[in-house]
Amino acid sequence: MARAEVLPLRAEDIAAIEPLVRQADRDEITEALGIPMLQALHDGLRNSTKASRIVVGGKVVAVFGDATYSLLGGVGIPWLISTIHVERYPRAFLAVCRPEVAEMLERHAELVNFVDVRNTVAIRWLRWLGFEFCEPEPYGPKGMMFQRFWMRRAPCA
Repeated sequence: MARAEVLPLRAEDIAAIEPLVRQADRDEITEALGIPMLQALHDGLRNSTKASRIVVGGKVVAVFGDATYSLLGGVGIPWLISTIHVERYPRAFLAVCRPEVAEMLERHAELVNFVDVRNTVAIRWLRWLGFEFCEPEPYGPKGMMFQRFWMRRAPCA
C-alpha cells in the first residue's frame, strides 16, 4: 500500500496544485463562496498556523491547514482542498487525517468551519473524522446551503 507523506505547503507548490483541485472542492470555493481557487490556496497558506500538503507516490492528494479564528476563545478554522488524486489513494489519505486533526486540537480548543451541502464526499469524511454538524443554513455571498461543522478538544479528566 502506498504511504502518505505530510509535507509543508509552499507558495511555489500552489500553481501546480490549482489545476488538479477536485471539482466538488472547486464548486464549493469558487462557485458558492466566490473565491478564485488560486486565491483560496494562497490565503490558506498565508493565514494558517500550519499549512501542509499530503503527497502519495509523488502526487499531491490534498492541501490543508488550520487558521486561528479566535485566540481568546481557542477557536481554529480547519480547511482542506483535495485534488483529483485523492480518489486514487483513499487509504493513504485517510491514514494521516485523524492524527493531523488531533494535532490541530492541540493548538485550538475547538475547530469550526462550514461545508457545502452538495459536497457529500467531504461531509462523509468529516463525519468519519468525528466532527459534529448543525442544520444546513444559507452561507456565503450567494446564500447557498452550507452546514457548520465543529469538534471540541476532549475535556481533561
